[in-house]
Amino acid sequence: MSGRLDRDSAHYKIGPLTTYVDAAELERRFRKARAGERVTYAIGPAVSLTAATAALVRAWHDEGLCHLLRERENDGRGFRYFLQKRHGATTSANSAAVACPIEGRPEARLLQVLADIAEGGGPLPSLDLLADRAELPTRNAADYRLRLLVEGGFVRVRREGLNRYVDILRQEASL
Repeated sequence: MSGRLDRDSAHYKIGPLTTYVDAAELERRFRKARAGERVTYAIGPAVSLTAATAALVRAWHDEGLCHLLRERENDGRGFRYFLQKRHGATTSANSAAVACPIEGRPEARLLQVLADIAEGGGPLPSLDLLADRAELPTRNAADYRLRLLVEGGFVRVRREGLNRYVDILRQEASL
């Protein structure tokens, strides 16, 4: 018997995998959506608790900005997961954006962690440690939220040798 696997001896099967919309793209679509409009965020058998897109959608749901829905696919093998923007969510989201665009969001927790790091003058820790400190589900979620803070003009990440440091450019008074 050889050490190679052949088709007849394999006793495992990889089922269908869930495909997610990019979290940044979903955020753009959600902002532009009208109240009551449905936006698909995943297609597959189940939504992972650790996927960045799913975490973002759950945060919006917890804030009362959307309803979470699913429909069975025509082939019967999975679901289409989508969110439906709530009526009145546009006004509350827009008024919150004027006061503080990240208040109550995971970015606000990450910004507070980054402010503590910057105040201490230490280098930026790994994405895994940032995720733990900011109570984010994964390192990918920490990376995504950090990029949002950089793009939003809240922080700047600079490299000195092998280390990365963070500079706080804007911190809302309410944080």
